[in-house]
Amino acid sequence: MSKLRKFTAIVTAAAALTLGVTATSGAASLTKNPDPTLVVLRVPTKVWITDGEAIVLSQETNKTTGYSWTVKVTGDTSAVKVDAGQYEAPASTGMVGVAGTTTWYIKALAPGQAVLKLVATPPGGGTATVKKLTVTVTN
Repeated sequence: MSKLRKFTAIVTAAAALTLGVTATSGAASLTKNPDPTLVVLRVPTKVWITDGEAIVLSQETNKTTGYSWTVKVTGDTSAVKVDAGQYEAPASTGMVGVAGTTTWYIKALAPGQAVLKLVATPPGGGTATVKKLTVTVTN
C-alpha cells in the first residue's frame, strides 16, 4: 500500500472516530474479499485506488425507522463494481431501535472516475438524504 493510501486511511479513520462514527467489522463478514485495500467510514469523501483493488464502505443503518440505503453509480460506471450491500444487525444490547450497519464491497475494474451516491429513502417517500463517495481508479 502506498504512503498516500496509508495516510488517507489513517486520516479517514481518525476523522471518523473524532466525528463519533463507529468502525465496524463489516470487512470480516464479506466473503468476496476479507482483506480490502481501504475501508471507508465517512462520506462524503474521495478515494483513489488502483485497478484491481477493493474498498469496503460501511454506513450506519437503522432498519427499524423504515429508512433504507441504496447505492447508485454515476460518472464512469465501468470503473467500479458495487455489490448489493449486506446489512448486519447490531449486537444484542437489550435496547430497542439500535442501528446496525450496511456494508458494500466496491471493486476497481478499470481506470476512470465513478461517483457512488448513497441514498437514504424515507418510508412512504419524501426527500431522500444523499451522500457521495467519489472513487478514482488508476492503473
